[in-house]
Amino acid sequence: MQNKTRPKVVLLKGNGPIIINSEMMELITITLSHGLVGLPLEELRAEKVIIVKDLNAFWDVHKTVKAKPACFVYSYDELEEEDLKKIHSDDISYI
Repeated sequence: MQNKTRPKVVLLKGNGPIIINSEMMELITITLSHGLVGLPLEELRAEKVIIVKDLNAFWDVHKTVKAKPACFVYSYDELEEEDLKKIHSDDISYI
């Protein structure tokens, strides 16, 4: 049996459209109704991605960063180079 590593689970919130694991979503709807969504990171496409390294900062990042559209990403496990290759965006930044 082949030992396949599972994708890391990321928390997402923000505003604007994204494509995560071949599914198109509108983040503002999810953020307003549920606060966030947690999904395995197989592939993420967004115009602007902001990776937040601290969970407490992640909860309030939308209050300080007013960029639109923006996809805020948090992972309990550190995102490694292999994980970052799965994130496709013209603008990736870290907080």
